[in-house]
Amino acid sequence: MDERINQLESLTALQDDTIAALNTELFRQQQDLAGLLQRIEILEQKLEQLAPGDDIAGNERPPHW
Repeated sequence: MDERINQLESLTALQDDTIAALNTELFRQQQDLAGLLQRIEILEQKLEQLAPGDDIAGNERPPHW
């Protein structure tokens, strides 16, 4: 009986460690996602500021045309 209790306690401790590690990783991923969403918003604002008639580099014809 004592051996079974020790196994269950060991398993519970391992599960606690796994849950803590997953929680830490999830928190890091949430921070990364928040940063990426902020960067997307900034890029969207920059795109909105471009007027439709503005030439974007790379879309102009070369001078020899």
